[in-house]
Amino acid sequence: MTRTPFELGGWSQTLSREPLPHFTQMMYGMVTNLDGLTTGTAGTPGWSPATSTAPRPHDYTGKVLWTYGGGLCSPKAKPANQDEIDLIVNATLDKGWDGVDFDDECQMNIPNVITAMRILKRQGKQTRFGFISGYTYNTPTSSNGMALNDKVRQVVQSGHCDQLVHYCYASRMWTDAEIERYVGQSLERTLAHGANTGQLILALTSRGLTDHNLRLFLDQVIQKQIGGLYIWAYHQLLPSHQCTILERLGFEPAPAGCGRSGTIVHDPL
Repeated sequence: MTRTPFELGGWSQTLSREPLPHFTQMMYGMVTNLDGLTTGTAGTPGWSPATSTAPRPHDYTGKVLWTYGGGLCSPKAKPANQDEIDLIVNATLDKGWDGVDFDDECQMNIPNVITAMRILKRQGKQTRFGFISGYTYNTPTSSNGMALNDKVRQVVQSGHCDQLVHYCYASRMWTDAEIERYVGQSLERTLAHGANTGQLILALTSRGLTDHNLRLFLDQVIQKQIGGLYIWAYHQLLPSHQCTILERLGFEPAPAGCGRSGTIVHDPL
């Protein structure tokens, strides 16, 4: 399998779901119950990275991380103290995870996130910081926009974060107008905060993905030569979209059935 300069990865909430064959990064979560360090909620907890060994699918040679946070994570301002930082680090070390993907969707305690990243990096682990990169991020004159930009700036300038993951979707893909307005601008904004292009990751979802909006994302990845592309709900990707991603990003060999145009090749009748 030919390795390209780009990272390709995705998220799964299920530990048994295997990454796509060409993935270089796999994230399991979301660990949204931040008090109990589990998926689900405090009332209905799921699995925990502290008690679950990092999955190592057969023939997969990429990295396996767990995601701290995510949509509807709670409570706010986590990790709250050194004990909670230690829980994050120990779960990662004890259960064989390659690192932690911090998905800040509940106003995390950024100094403590950075401390956790610093300790993880010292142990040879990988770190990610993900955030929604739409209107708020690109409106730094608002109070919320200023706060989010300050968070990203702190993480970048700490020097302890390997990748900045830009979530450029909601429950479905943004409209084409939103993509054209915010995606490129978000990447430029993070570069202005001191990141380098290789640290930047664009993230999309298979829900509402079309040939056109996929092309818009891939154009940004390739033209700006950023770190790569991550996919939410990758198991729902259309085969033609999987082919397009692999072809445009230079992954070889493509799955059987992919043509050079990024479309599925059907057997003749």
